[in-house]
Amino acid sequence: MFTKQLKVLAILANADGEVNDMEIQLMEKIGKANGMSLDEIHEAIQSPGNDIELGDLNEDDKFDLLHDVIQLMKIDSKIYNEEILYCQNIAAKLGFPLEAVMEIYPHVNTRINLSVPGEKEAIKKKLYKILNR
Repeated sequence: MFTKQLKVLAILANADGEVNDMEIQLMEKIGKANGMSLDEIHEAIQSPGNDIELGDLNEDDKFDLLHDVIQLMKIDSKIYNEEILYCQNIAAKLGFPLEAVMEIYPHVNTRINLSVPGEKEAIKKKLYKILNR
């Protein structure tokens, strides 16, 4: 199931015309954390497809994907209009309003090799409190 989520990230990574090393490292980290092999990860990156159905994700997976999309968008410190539009489109498909993206954007960590325990969960709780979920 996580393959389609990684494909969403790959589409975003390709939005500016190139997938850089930092984006690949982040997608590899996310894929490995979800039990994917490097071959599966690279296949998803190389052949992401176009429009991916996200309706069957549970609430936790939806938040994780939104967080990961924002993290990938920010990872190279270069944010393009195509990336912003894609991120907003994914948020809408996941059932999140634009304000959700704007609310968590400043809190999403872009450090690939540093993970603060509970950081993602704290962002999620804050967002859900604002959205009354």
